[in-house]
Amino acid sequence: MQHRTMALVLAFAPLALSAQGTLVAGNKAANTATLVNLTTGKITATLKTGVGPHESAISPDGKWAVITDYGTAGSPGNSLTVIDIAKATVAKTISLGKYRQPHGIAFLPGGTTAAVTVEANQAVLLVDVAAGTVTKEIPTAQAGTHMIAVRGDGKMGYTSNIRSGTITEINFATGATRSLEVAPQAEGIAVTADGKEVWVGSNSAATISVVDVASWKVVATLDQGERPYRVELSRDGSLAVAALTQRGKIRLIETATRKEIGMLETPAGAQPVGMAFSADGKKLYVACQGSNAILEFDMASRRAARTFGTGQGPDGVAIGK
Repeated sequence: MQHRTMALVLAFAPLALSAQGTLVAGNKAANTATLVNLTTGKITATLKTGVGPHESAISPDGKWAVITDYGTAGSPGNSLTVIDIAKATVAKTISLGKYRQPHGIAFLPGGTTAAVTVEANQAVLLVDVAAGTVTKEIPTAQAGTHMIAVRGDGKMGYTSNIRSGTITEINFATGATRSLEVAPQAEGIAVTADGKEVWVGSNSAATISVVDVASWKVVATLDQGERPYRVELSRDGSLAVAALTQRGKIRLIETATRKEIGMLETPAGAQPVGMAFSADGKKLYVACQGSNAILEFDMASRRAARTFGTGQGPDGVAIGK
């Protein structure tokens, strides 16, 4: 069975490098990652990671996926699991040494460097994935630096800092930062590709704050009725989506008007969490930790098109672009 699986992976290696060929999900309760070939609709591999894999990122060239090994409350993690997508194998594990609770992750342009939040250290790390080394530490001085979103040109990043209720802007080249109070328990975060707006969810206030980056102010507060666990933006910036985990729905928001334009429905008990748009914006992939599955939504019909089984507790999901 193992030889047959590897043959399938290698046969479809070119698809793994295409714009929408591969999906990776970290299964935080199973300590595994699931790889899905979106062209064939088949699971290509289930791979062991470190303890508590949370967020996922795929390099711009489609060669590597990196999973943050967050650990557990009693035993914080300090590693990244690096996956060779074409081979569907774990290539290596990067030790972060003194840096604990890695969580949010995003690749910068070029595909070599990943920006990683380390919650316990209140910082963002720049990690050379190929070399397996930390090249820079950028302190946020904010409690609970959790998620990260990166501007389209890769020059600026934005973290959500849960316990401080703030976001932090980071200049990756200079290490300069500035922080802004937005709402209590800020977590889900996204930035428009042009970097003009940051959208950030509040767990306790059950809102999404829209931050105008130029004025560095909250210019709108959108009531969600419950915690918007994750917030994502389409690549063209026209659509925002919010995962309403308790209700099992995905709210669709037109960014220009900041008005709801619909809902995506998930099956009872699905508990939608992490989300990722396809490169063309026609599909939305949603990790459902309650049903141990990834749902593929067709955005034109607003219906679930396919379901992919995962390990227990899928959370962060990434797609090759």
